[in-house]
Amino acid sequence: MQVEIAGQRLRLTAHADPGHLERLAALVNERVQQLQGASGARPQASATLLALVALDLADELHAARCLAEEARAEARAAVAAAEARARDVEDTCRRAVAEVLADIDRALEADLARHQQDSADDPPDG
Repeated sequence: MQVEIAGQRLRLTAHADPGHLERLAALVNERVQQLQGASGARPQASATLLALVALDLADELHAARCLAEEARAEARAAVAAAEARARDVEDTCRRAVAEVLADIDRALEADLARHQQDSADDPPDG
């Protein structure tokens, strides 16, 4: 496949999607044109101009990687906070269930004691 970058035709052999490579070449060409317009450089790109484009793209890549890492760190922190909150909720539920079960046990014991007392107070039929 062929692409044109900064006025030069390049023949590439790659396993990448040709459309993707064309979009990348267009991005590089756009940057070349921006820098040529800003610097008044001659229409054909020089090695210096291409090096500046490479630095500009590398800077953007670095910034994007930093943002991605920050997002991953924030996501890890959010997950850790959610897990901690889930553990707190689980602990609270366990305590609440244990308290309810203890209340039920006390009520059953009191009911059994009343029943036994009532049985002891009643004379046997006979």
